[in-house]
Amino acid sequence: MVIPKSFDSGKDFESMLLTSILGTFIALKEDLISLRQAESYWLSDLTAEIFEELSLSEEIIALIQEGVQLKKLSQYSTIYDEMLDKLIEDSKRLIAQYYTEYDEANTGIIN
Repeated sequence: MVIPKSFDSGKDFESMLLTSILGTFIALKEDLISLRQAESYWLSDLTAEIFEELSLSEEIIALIQEGVQLKKLSQYSTIYDEMLDKLIEDSKRLIAQYYTEYDEANTGIIN
């Protein structure tokens, strides 16, 4: 993967954003940050609204909206952990799509 020095398109921005969102989910999973901290980073209704206004990918917005639900599930540890695992996997799947597209378009290399 090559990290662009500038954002040539919204796709570059979205791929970098997804990487950060994935990091937040992993940090939650590893108990490195609290749910409250994660809410201050990405997991809020306000973030989802801003992303909608910016016309970001519907998949990213849905990922954030699902992440917001973690607060409601936090009292149910098994369901919370399952949701967090799902969010991590969904984030990875989305990131893989972006970087595959980036590599194909810019280097001719396919992951």
